[in-house]
Amino acid sequence: MPPSVRTNNLARRIELAPTPWLPVAPPLFARPLRVALVTEYYYPHLGGVCEHVHFFAKEARRLGHHVDIITSNMPGAHEDPHVIRVGTSHPIYFNGSQARISVGRSLRRKVRETLRRGQYDLVHIHSPLVPSLPLLAIDEADCPVVGTFHTYFDKSYLYGLSRRYLQKKLDKLSAAIAVSHSTTVALNRYFEANWTIVPNGIDLDLFNPHAPPPPGIRKDVPVILFLGRFDPRNGLTTLIESFRKVRGRNREAQLVVVGDGPLRKHYYRAAGGDPDITFVGAVLRSRPSYYAHSAMYACPTTKASFGITLLESMACETPVVCSDILGFRDVVKHEREALMFHCGDRDALADDLVRLLDDETLRARLGKTGRQEAQLYGWPRVTESVLDVYAAVLGSTVSA
Repeated sequence: MPPSVRTNNLARRIELAPTPWLPVAPPLFARPLRVALVTEYYYPHLGGVCEHVHFFAKEARRLGHHVDIITSNMPGAHEDPHVIRVGTSHPIYFNGSQARISVGRSLRRKVRETLRRGQYDLVHIHSPLVPSLPLLAIDEADCPVVGTFHTYFDKSYLYGLSRRYLQKKLDKLSAAIAVSHSTTVALNRYFEANWTIVPNGIDLDLFNPHAPPPPGIRKDVPVILFLGRFDPRNGLTTLIESFRKVRGRNREAQLVVVGDGPLRKHYYRAAGGDPDITFVGAVLRSRPSYYAHSAMYACPTTKASFGITLLESMACETPVVCSDILGFRDVVKHEREALMFHCGDRDALADDLVRLLDDETLRARLGKTGRQEAQLYGWPRVTESVLDVYAAVLGSTVSA
């Protein structure tokens, strides 16, 4: 028997709701909660998990809860209120992507002491089955533990070899959240759990179509935007080659590449010094500006559990051209707010880019629909659903 998948109220409303969501009261607790969010991935590392942790913590604090983020030290990190760093984070290449792992002397003891000092009502671990902070936190927590799973994969050698060990860790969770249906599809190949689906969220005030123009974007030609880590699975080489095909059809455009990573020299070489390809480096706060002032967002990613950057683009009323993959189908539909092409098909990607360049009316329609759909993923709504899970785990109330 396959494990069951529970879809909470938010996921059902996202699928069925014909009108934008109106906020309702979050679960009532006898007092504000003390919550620890444990993650290997946090700023200055960039990625969907970081964004999820940051914005959930921000919204939960707005509702009056105390939320600490427990992560590790890495180059470029600086002190932030309620961010506790233990150990040192190192990048590793794993499962076709760049991952991170925390190391350090007495790391387990430091995790234990951090959790004890915090006197938390609940520990919420992101990507719970990856080393090392998440697995240590599962063992050392002395209160209920919730886990959120973010990743889609076709195959995992680690999970295959460590299935029994990791299933025991998974069984310690009081609740297992997945950000999408595609995430449960991947995990069900190895594990059994009663998944609750709560999608990623979007800050609709930050990501909006009225953001100011950023540097590096031309005004005389339409802009095709790429935004993501320099990771092979994100498909930047595919986009560069498709962009050349677009230029070969006598269409004028600028390809703006927002992102960075260890493979930057490889992608610079792939661009070949093309004056219409602009690399602006990694950005954090100004991402909405790049979306809002681009004609389209191109996302040729080959694997994803959830299209968080698609949501960011949609919230800025910018149409999307993306790979037709399982994780993206959870967020967009072809011809509704996106044009979807067969994954890795450079000609099909070029065709869709040309189609949007030539049809301003289509761009406007996809963009407006995208903004409407993005309303369903606002952080107040997503946070409400996570707090619903907390209430179920804690019995709805926490004693004063």
